[in-house]
Amino acid sequence: MMNVHNSDIEIGLLPVPLVLFPGGKLKMTVASAQDQDLLGRSLKDAVGVGLVLSEHQIWVNDGSTGDAASAEETRAQSHPEIASVGTYCEILDFDQNAKGQLEVVLTARQKLKILDAYEDVSGGLRAECRLLEPEPSIPVGPEDELLVGILEDLLAHPGVAREARQPRYEHAAELGGRLVELLPIKNAMRQRFLELSDPLARLTRIERMLDEIQKEKGTGE
Repeated sequence: MMNVHNSDIEIGLLPVPLVLFPGGKLKMTVASAQDQDLLGRSLKDAVGVGLVLSEHQIWVNDGSTGDAASAEETRAQSHPEIASVGTYCEILDFDQNAKGQLEVVLTARQKLKILDAYEDVSGGLRAECRLLEPEPSIPVGPEDELLVGILEDLLAHPGVAREARQPRYEHAAELGGRLVELLPIKNAMRQRFLELSDPLARLTRIERMLDEIQKEKGTGE
């Protein structure tokens, strides 16, 4: 398991139309030959991959999950625009489905910052990345009871993938990450939450955002 920070590594990148926080899990079916090659190399070399937000991808959701979940990817363009901050992910499990496509389960370990990205000879993306320092482990307190209840309601939704239904959220960073992954908000907003380094500030902003949404609903009724 990679567990260092402020160190630079060179890894393959998976541009995806979602945001995954440390501790989050993603099941995906990989249709792209480039990404199959990338993940195959990752397994062979026992190294992780960088998961980064890119809205310039076409994905077909298999219906088993919400935004941060299982999907089948088709490349929309050769040079996708990607976010500068993502997560370092390791492959937990892999298999082939009935169509012969590679299915993988990824888990995000820690945040990373992309220093330089380029296309390799196979057409896939690689990057020099800096692994960022983990956020402080601050226990969830009684003041977070409302947010915990909201997360538990989201986890009970039938659209949430099996892999994501038993997360840890004893700490503020975990609670905030799982909420941002599952709440019905735009990916640009998710990315802004990911780039915050203070887990308590993230929870405060989530509460503020939910209050504003509730007020807008009340005004519209």
